[in-house]
Amino acid sequence: MWRFGQFGMTLLALAFCLPATNLLAQKPRSRMPEGRAPVERPAPEARAGLPPRWVERLQGMTPEEQEKFLSNNARFRSLPPEQQARIRQRLQNWNNLSPEQRQTLQQRERVLAQMTPEQRRYVRQTLLPQWQSLPPERRQVVLGKLRDLHGLSDSERAAKLNDESFMNGLSPDEREMLRGLSSLRVGTPPG
Repeated sequence: MWRFGQFGMTLLALAFCLPATNLLAQKPRSRMPEGRAPVERPAPEARAGLPPRWVERLQGMTPEEQEKFLSNNARFRSLPPEQQARIRQRLQNWNNLSPEQRQTLQQRERVLAQMTPEQRRYVRQTLLPQWQSLPPERRQVVLGKLRDLHGLSDSERAAKLNDESFMNGLSPDEREMLRGLSSLRVGTPPG
């Protein structure tokens, strides 16, 4: 049975991973009505037209090695010029990240990979929109509660979530979100 993993890993997957997961796998943003934040949904199976292992390999290469790989690869050269340009731009964005930012994105990808399709759908369709609608100060309150749940056994966590004094100060929506976050039960990534 999965144990609730590091709170930060799960929350990163919820709050930030879906819009920022794998720079190479993102699709171009569509126009959204003003005032609404676009949510990009990575399609791991599509991976921007790249085979799944390419992304990992390219991320581990220097910019020079990346360019040599792409220039010598018939499959890449057969992609439409616009798609080639998008991939090169995403690689450039990746290359401009700090090592810490790269590690964060890779951790987010590992968290998503551990989720079931149902969990990813729940995060994408329910938790992420709720999270994005919270003001920053309310996010911090929910984060604090989630931090308090970290490392607890299933029964201890359930008791906390049913304890009115623990849930005090949270709106009904925030309580639901906290329960949803704690129910993801994503394990800590290896290593």
